[in-house]
Amino acid sequence: MKYEELLTKIKTGNEFAGIKYAPDSHTFALRAVVDMHKPFNVGTDKEQCSRCMDVNTSNGVVYEMSPYPCETIKAIEKELA
Repeated sequence: MKYEELLTKIKTGNEFAGIKYAPDSHTFALRAVVDMHKPFNVGTDKEQCSRCMDVNTSNGVVYEMSPYPCETIKAIEKELA
């Protein structure tokens, strides 16, 4: 799911993913997490997560940006499906 599609699925106001009784604070908290894990492009065709890092041990220990969607976004998408 694209970043914009995920934001569309997370509604504001009294509605949270189609459930009208959820408190507003949950909506804003979830939106904040999604915004923290926003995808970005560093000049390649692959989007990367702006927060998450993966460890690559193929050539020593190297930290690399995680591909988007990261594990956090995948978990949110799974629960909203």
